Amino acid sequence: MRDSSAALTVRLATADDFDDIRRLNHQTFAAEIPQHAPRADGRLIDRFEDESTFIIARDHEKLAGMLALRDQRPFSIDAKLPDVDRYLPPGRRLCEIRLLAVEPGYRHGVVLRALLMRVVEECEARGLDTAVISATTRQLKLYTHMGFVPFGPLMGTEEAAFQPMYLTRESAVSHAGSLLGLTSDRRAAPATFLTGPVPLSAEVRRRIAEPLRSHRSPEFAEDLALIRRSLAELIGARHVAVFAGSGTLANDAVAAQIARDGSPAVVCSNGEFGERLIDHARRHGIDHEALRAPWGSPLPLERVVRAARRVRAGWIWVVHHETSTGMLNDLGALRDVCGATGARLALDAASSAGTVPMSLDGVDLATTVSGKALGAVAGLAIVCCAEVPFPGDSALPRYLDLARYLDGDGVPFTQSSLLVAALAAALRSTDWPARYAAIERGNRALRDRLAASGHEPLVSGVDASPAVATWQAGSARDTSDLAARVLNAGYAVSWESGYLRARQWMQTALMGDFDETAVAPMADALARALSRSLAS
Repeated sequence: MRDSSAALTVRLATADDFDDIRRLNHQTFAAEIPQHAPRADGRLIDRFEDESTFIIARDHEKLAGMLALRDQRPFSIDAKLPDVDRYLPPGRRLCEIRLLAVEPGYRHGVVLRALLMRVVEECEARGLDTAVISATTRQLKLYTHMGFVPFGPLMGTEEAAFQPMYLTRESAVSHAGSLLGLTSDRRAAPATFLTGPVPLSAEVRRRIAEPLRSHRSPEFAEDLALIRRSLAELIGARHVAVFAGSGTLANDAVAAQIARDGSPAVVCSNGEFGERLIDHARRHGIDHEALRAPWGSPLPLERVVRAARRVRAGWIWVVHHETSTGMLNDLGALRDVCGATGARLALDAASSAGTVPMSLDGVDLATTVSGKALGAVAGLAIVCCAEVPFPGDSALPRYLDLARYLDGDGVPFTQSSLLVAALAAALRSTDWPARYAAIERGNRALRDRLAASGHEPLVSGVDASPAVATWQAGSARDTSDLAARVLNAGYAVSWESGYLRARQWMQTALMGDFDETAVAPMADALARALSRSLAS
């Protein structure tokens, strides 16, 4: 296995590269895939070598992957499949990708993404917009994930079967998006495993690119109505208010309602975002008791009950999914606490709504956001309530007056049509049971691979969120070097927040339209980085 911290360079081949190209060609298409007879010298010269542009990826001196680009007809596929053009979109400017080969130790997607993005750039320079390829049937799932479309019958032999496929520039962008982006130094853009921003689906990216519309337009009203209907179906939200802002604004709106009610509150914390709820309560002048548990530990529910009875609490305010630690607080048990004490439940669900099946039944106020688990773009704050509050008096800030957002058309102030459209697209286009299943699979793969290397997350077992895991970096004084190693391997994980850096923690998140095929190699890269930290 390669050193994942090494820099990957993607460029056009020169004459000095062709011995390595012929070696990899032979290794892939003679030794591994029996398309050609093996040669004693271990080199295979392609018949179109002189007519092709070769794009290569090197890990320092090692050839990690390659492909050949050719725009002269007839293509090699023309000789195998009569009337190729009848299978292809009309009016396209075509080229052919051949000899796509990646060394076994690099077949986790990073090299392939980098090669394909370099193809996109090269095709744009030549005025080409569609590529055809004969894809090995051993990697059809990966090709499809990158945006390739199969056409025509299988070709080749049983031992070396190939599927004709084509890739348009539009498909490459819509299916791979940021995964195929390159920075100026030609390194592959990372696969994202952050708590935010999250990877966006093709449909969300399409809606973001639409023209701006008035927040009084029929299209805006339709998107807002869809958001409300979708959240009612997804989490049982009865009334939904959409603010322009972050989760902090949503929690300020909830704090304003609790303060206006005047009842004491018990505000619970077992992580960074619980601490922020306590700060909200303090700033809004709420009569409250702060109930704290160690970060990464379950809330002591017996203490919550005692505190609520002692102060005659009208509210219990808690974070459902404590993002800082990966703790998923027990929503059912919290409902029971409220039932036993007569308190109403307020819930921060920013990282749980959209990552775990849940219902707001028995929850009076709940908050979430557009740019995390719901898979859209940051910038919309959402407050869900069981009942519409009475209109606020003059002491309540206009922007935090929840009743204004639930009255009339639900848009008391200007909002971005693009952010609303993106959230509507994410909610409409996501198959939520399939998303939950993918998160569970990714979570199992991630934790199993890290455990095999001797690394356990801060929270595990029934209390653990399947979508976020927090990892302790051991003796590392600064996690920036470890994160850089993971990033150089092609994966972005969380580490930069002040509360993470202060504790030498790193985080992985399975939110948004994440690449499930990249979870295992990301876990391996993270395990190597953490092992280096423990060994130092």
